[in-house]
Amino acid sequence: MKRLSVMIISFLMISGLCGCSIGQSGIDGLLSAPKLTEEQSEIHQALIQHVGNDISLKYPKSGGNRSAFVVENIDSEPTEEAIVFFQYNDPENDTGTVMVEILDQNSNGDWKAVYEFPGAGPVVDQININNLGHDDKPSIIIGYSTLNLEEKQFQIYSYNEGQMSSIYTDEYSIMHIIDLAGDGHNDIITVSTDAETGKSTASLLRSESGKIVSVDSIAMTSGTSAYVSSAIGKTADGSSALFVDATKSTGVIQTEVVSYSYKKLQNPMVTFSNKLMKQTSRPSQYLSSDIDGDSVVEIPETQAAPGYEEYNDSDSNKQYLTTWKVYKDSYSLRDKYTGYYKISDGYAFMFPKDWKNKVTVKIDEASGEAVFYKYGKTLNKSSTELLRINVVDSNKIGEYINNGYKSVRVSDQITYIVKISNSDDELGIDFDSVKNNLYLTD
Repeated sequence: MKRLSVMIISFLMISGLCGCSIGQSGIDGLLSAPKLTEEQSEIHQALIQHVGNDISLKYPKSGGNRSAFVVENIDSEPTEEAIVFFQYNDPENDTGTVMVEILDQNSNGDWKAVYEFPGAGPVVDQININNLGHDDKPSIIIGYSTLNLEEKQFQIYSYNEGQMSSIYTDEYSIMHIIDLAGDGHNDIITVSTDAETGKSTASLLRSESGKIVSVDSIAMTSGTSAYVSSAIGKTADGSSALFVDATKSTGVIQTEVVSYSYKKLQNPMVTFSNKLMKQTSRPSQYLSSDIDGDSVVEIPETQAAPGYEEYNDSDSNKQYLTTWKVYKDSYSLRDKYTGYYKISDGYAFMFPKDWKNKVTVKIDEASGEAVFYKYGKTLNKSSTELLRINVVDSNKIGEYINNGYKSVRVSDQITYIVKISNSDDELGIDFDSVKNNLYLTD
């Protein structure tokens, strides 16, 4: 089961919640300021001793490393190095760009600043440290962006004998490190857009004898106004792929799947655009992800829940069900789950198969709970309640337990609770089924 992205970032802490339930407002806005670990505090002090204390730490905006402090062994010595991102606050030293400091750890465990250089932009978008291709030494890949995050550039560095050398620079909208070819070696895949033509291209980059070379490139579909999300994972038949969510000029989100086979990049969404792209169309916020933790990336598609078919899409009362699809190499998408996805509360509940077209959902206005009913031809006639799902402050869980709720997931100070009704109905559900079908989402 996947954890909420706000929970897996190690330096983020969930602040205390006010009131009993957060179901109506969701989990947004609950993050407290980053708290430094003991090791990070030691590195921070060594940095201040070298550059002064009139600085601000800078945190990467995306990727797996979200800390201003990245500790790895990036050279041939046995001890680790720290890469720290910061910006000078005083006008005399502030260059308008993020600064990168390398600190080395000696055999006694003490940190010392050894190398400082300016980055390629005012914002750190992401940092990756990986062995590329057959290289036996890690490369440091840092993505930078402008303040509005629209223009991005990445640089690949090699660190040796206290010196950081830039060996490759390129622009990108999306960048991931992935073994796309399945040969056991990491490559870089990017998606970038030509400013003059507006055409977007996916490119595969590989390190050969310490030099970065382009292996192949392939066109992305047209009509994209912005790339909003991306994920790396598996297709339904086990191939590695890049899944790219794009906002189209029509306002919907669609997904492209880029893979590598027969020694070339493949993008079936271009070749079979009319067949495949339309199947991935859905409203904003519904992003592709590995929702169940099996390494296969699921692509969501929405449809009106039973009883809401005539509601206008702009009606905030309209409820949707979501079908998660997986891509197969036979140029097809197949349904994997159908259920209810409450994005604001960070969970998805997959329906049992016998609920198909027979269960709908309403929102309890008082508590914000999602309440599932046996569908009775219209919403007004749907009165047999089967299940309630709520997201509450863990400190208040006792009063819910006393009212017949059970805890199904706990994540720091947030608890996901359910209340089962009419379990003896033909569509009744038991607690284990709910637990097995409730996933926390990014």
